[in-house]
Amino acid sequence: MPLQKTPPAIHRSSLPNHRTKQAILVAALSLFAGAALMDGILRMHRSAHLMAAKRKTAPTSWAMTSAQADKDNAEFELKRKKSEKIEECVPVSIRQDGAIGISYLNCSRQAYEQDGEAVTITDDFRVPSELARRYNFWRRIYSLWSKDHYVLHLSEYPEVVIAIFDASKISALPVAKDKKIKKFAKVERDNYRKLFLAMHENRENEERFTPAMRRLAENMVHINDKNKYLVAAQSLRLQRGQRDFIASGLAVAPKYLSSIEAEFRRQGVPVEITRLAFVESSFNLKAQSKVGASGVYQIMPATGHQYLRIFDGVDERNDPIKASRAAAKLLRLNYDLTGAWPLAITAYNHGVGGIRRATQAVDSHDIADLIDKYHGNQFGFASKNFYSSFLGVLATLKDADRLFPEVPRVQPLAFSTIKLSKPISVREICRRNTVSLAQVAQLNPDISPRVIRSESKLPTGFVIKIPASTNTSSRTFASSSTSR
Repeated sequence: MPLQKTPPAIHRSSLPNHRTKQAILVAALSLFAGAALMDGILRMHRSAHLMAAKRKTAPTSWAMTSAQADKDNAEFELKRKKSEKIEECVPVSIRQDGAIGISYLNCSRQAYEQDGEAVTITDDFRVPSELARRYNFWRRIYSLWSKDHYVLHLSEYPEVVIAIFDASKISALPVAKDKKIKKFAKVERDNYRKLFLAMHENRENEERFTPAMRRLAENMVHINDKNKYLVAAQSLRLQRGQRDFIASGLAVAPKYLSSIEAEFRRQGVPVEITRLAFVESSFNLKAQSKVGASGVYQIMPATGHQYLRIFDGVDERNDPIKASRAAAKLLRLNYDLTGAWPLAITAYNHGVGGIRRATQAVDSHDIADLIDKYHGNQFGFASKNFYSSFLGVLATLKDADRLFPEVPRVQPLAFSTIKLSKPISVREICRRNTVSLAQVAQLNPDISPRVIRSESKLPTGFVIKIPASTNTSSRTFASSSTSR
């Protein structure tokens, strides 16, 4: 009689654990019960995670946190009474913690209500009331706060500003300065997390709220979610101010915008969307991302190869005018596939395939519905806020003369373009047109210094810019035109 084989021992590690079972359950439910039920389950999971975090809060630590918060709130209430009739939300200084200043954003009742109202920026771009508060947050990030300001807010409800930390008085190198403020902010974030968890626990009895809790609750009255304080505890986020980022762009952009706007018009794209370059790079000609995007429009390599010339020593993504052709074509394609400019702009960040899946999931082509209802894994903070941040930039630039009086205004570049009819080096082009290598290098950031200096030949069909005042003798080897 053959011996029966002993069944192998079953180890706990080979059994599906709690998280594995949960993942299987969620996958099955999402398949058979639909996206709405899936969203509910994910929210329940998040709530359970946060409740576990709440139980770890130490009583002594909580007492200290509450006392300091109420002391800060008392200072805030004292100062806010002096600005009750202000129509715009303004920062109010609360205290100095060493070299770091702490402020709260003071919004009068009128200002708070106005923050939620629809706004018309241009005839083609209006801010719907559903996005108004989100838009106003980004408008302030771009126009009010500099890189020395770190804004503590909520990623799920970006418009809810908890506090502003001013690091301008920290004497340290930029990296050390950033590290110090983030260490400080982490402590503050942990303290506010405790406050929000306590608020969630007492949400049915708000009369138990401390003065500091009431301030936070006032900033969230527009949010209709019974778990909003629980969500807030998990979504505390630090956002650095961008005012100087925009200012640096304003000192460069006018050189290129007239040519870029002409390209967008040729592609059938609203000229307002040219300002997307401020969101992507603020016209930093040397901008490069960790994932390979390059130039003022942060064009990815695949898109660059599709619409532009990229070869050894030359990358047209780094020429703002040439890059605008790729950006405009991509945006037009996004519009043709999505049917709405808010979706086309969001697709520039998230990808058009992802946006089409999102619209199908929520059965809507309204960007506000996508932000509110779609919870795809890749549709995170950046994608949800891309269109609102664009609107914030657009409004900021529309009022640039008032907001940035210190920025000198520059004139558009004046240049002639030469389309090569045969391979030729930059040196030879400069010799025949009596222009310097430095002039050509300044006008053509897509050509590397190595190619500018060497005898390397640019290929047939390549377009190069030379100073407009040049009396071109290049017609023997190229066709030329003048642009301004």
